[in-house]
Amino acid sequence: MESGFIKRARQGDGDAFEALMGAYEKKVYCLCLRMLGNAQDGEDAAQEAMLRIWQKLPQFREECAFSTWVYRVTASVCTDAIRRRSLRTQPSLEAMQEEGFEPQDGSPTPQQAVESSERQEAVKRAIDAVPEPMRSVFLLRDVHGLSVEETAQALNVSKGTVKSRLSRAREKVAAALRQSGVCLGMEVSQ
Repeated sequence: MESGFIKRARQGDGDAFEALMGAYEKKVYCLCLRMLGNAQDGEDAAQEAMLRIWQKLPQFREECAFSTWVYRVTASVCTDAIRRRSLRTQPSLEAMQEEGFEPQDGSPTPQQAVESSERQEAVKRAIDAVPEPMRSVFLLRDVHGLSVEETAQALNVSKGTVKSRLSRAREKVAAALRQSGVCLGMEVSQ
């Protein structure tokens, strides 16, 4: 069904594109919000990502899953925005949930998030401290749940690069959390 929408959207069918992107709109926005740090920049980047996806759709060669390609375009838009400015802040988990972010299974529920605001702030500071190339991998892999291969395709790097950046990002986040006295039982397998 998705391939039918892709084919029609490539031919300029705006309704097909809208139907196709309906499933990705929230995911695109959440990735932008998380990478850029605030709702306004996230909205702007999400709109730019949707426009870029529309413009580049004829270039989609189906060498990877459409969802992976969408993440690649979105991550590229966000990386461009980060390059244009040096903002490195992250929104609180509570703010992301208010904006519609739904964490992967095993993440805190909204009630748990409210009850653990100190832990949230420690996590936010730990992620903020991770340098950008590693942070993008960490966000796509551990926050958005992409596989190593999908993350590599989305960022246009090798699987080995994803694994090494992910390992270093996890180490940095874990070390920062240990230093602040927070233990989350982070998974370190790849």
